This record gives sequence, structure tokens and C-alpha cells, in this order.
Amino acid sequence: MSALREQFEKDGYVTIQVLNESEVSAFRTIMDGMLSESKTTSDGEGHSASFQHLGDEISDFGNENRQYYFHLLTKPGTEPIHHAFHQEKVLTIVEELIGPDLIINNASILAFNPGVSYKLGWHRDVIQIPKEEIEDRLFSAERFHNSVQINLPLVQEDALEIVPGSHNRANNQAENEVFAGTKHYAPLEAEMPGAMRVSLAAGQAVFYNNNLIHRGYSYNSRVPRRTLHMGYHSATKPPTWHFYLLNSTLLTPEYFDSLSPRMRLMMEQYLECLRQYPRMEDTWKEGYGVA
Repeated sequence: MSALREQFEKDGYVTIQVLNESEVSAFRTIMDGMLSESKTTSDGEGHSASFQHLGDEISDFGNENRQYYFHLLTKPGTEPIHHAFHQEKVLTIVEELIGPDLIINNASILAFNPGVSYKLGWHRDVIQIPKEEIEDRLFSAERFHNSVQINLPLVQEDALEIVPGSHNRANNQAENEVFAGTKHYAPLEAEMPGAMRVSLAAGQAVFYNNNLIHRGYSYNSRVPRRTLHMGYHSATKPPTWHFYLLNSTLLTPEYFDSLSPRMRLMMEQYLECLRQYPRMEDTWKEGYGVA
């Protein structure tokens, strides 16, 4: 086992510089053409994020005082930045962490303009699973979690907070008290013992197991957030519930015609995996994926 994978399995995350200064600048130029930092709003109220699994519309950016979450793979007009999601350096690192034959399941932007305060409740990424069906075995060190999630900021940020090592164990007593009886999002004002903030330079990525206890948090930020957010799994094992984030009904023949050859191949691989594993609700069942 490589040292990188050993660290990932122990702590649930690793941070690596993946873009140089010129690459960051090039991606910022593309993103700035999509999202205007000069757009201001008279809205003085703080807003929670919309239901993130639906995604926001790019044309709405800046209308509210909050963070926006854009799903890029199915948004017309975002094709110029799609190559951000098949960079060889990123894919090589993910393969080292979880295995080969990668399939993309999330390619998004997390964004807000200066002055925004943003907070999610503490959570593990299990919102797709009904609360009564979330079992501690999902967070066992013996259960392979076939997913890597990545935040790659184009502006220095520290908006991600995590509890290192929490990905492969159940909540402890103090954490259960913070979650206050829920298995989805803890109350917004709750603070988590053992948490740390992940500080990232522009172009530095955090690769993390999304079973980690984590949250997004930023208070009255002086800088914009412009973060590439992506997720992958290995086709060598069955996918997790995170695989089903993409809205496959939008993957039409017309959509495929708009893609670059590399991205088209990635989407064809996604659909093939979906044909093999059509039911998200199977992915958290006991015995799923066991030979």
C-alpha cells in the first residue's frame, strides 16, 4: 500500500497541490466568464444553500446572499471548463486512493461572492439514505467505501471542516450529542469536538472520503469562493449511493453531441455503470457488493 493511500485510509483525507499558478489562472478566467464577482444584491439576509442535489442555475448566481452549487456536467454553456474534471494528475491520485477504471459521478462548482456567510450542519454524505436505514456498519473500517470527493479551490479558502478519522467508525458519544438524534444534518449552530479546518491554497486539492463527519463553513468571507468540486468511483467495485448524484434523464443524445470526446467517454462509462447497478436503494443494504 502506498503512503498516500495509507494516510487516506487512516485520516479519511489527503491534501495535494494539483494546479500550478498558470493553470489556476486559466481556470479562473473560464469561471469568471460564467460567474461575475461584480454582481451584487440588495438582499441582506443570510440564506442556507438550496437542496444541493438538485443544483442551482448559473443565471441565478448572486441573487441571494448564500453559497451556490452548480452541477456542471448537465448545464449547457459549461463545456469550456469540463476538462477540469479529467486532469491526469487528479485521476492518477484518485486511482491510487481507490483503484483503477474511474467513473465520474460529480463535477460541480461551489461559489459565492465576497461578504457571504455560509454554514451547513455537520453531516456525513448519507442524505440519500432514509434516516432509519443508516447503520453503523456503513462507517466500518472493514467496509470499502468506493468514492472519493474532491474540493479544488481556485482562490485560497478554508471553508471545509472535518473530523479526521471519523470515516471508518460510528459516532462516539460526544458526536451523537452534537447530532441531537438525527443521522442527516446536525443543528446549524452545533459545534463538533475534534474538528479541524482544512486550509487550501489556490490549486491545492483535498481528496476525502465523504463518510467523514464534515461541514462547509465561512463567515463574512473577504474573498469569493470559486471551487471545483468533483467525485469519482472505481468501476472495479459496485458504486456507492454517491454515484447517483447525476440526473441521468438529462444525458440525452443532444447532450452527448455537445461533449468533447473525453467527456463523452466518461458519460458513456457512467451510463454503463448505471445499467449494471440501476437501484441506488441497494447500495446501503447489507451484503451489497460482496462476492
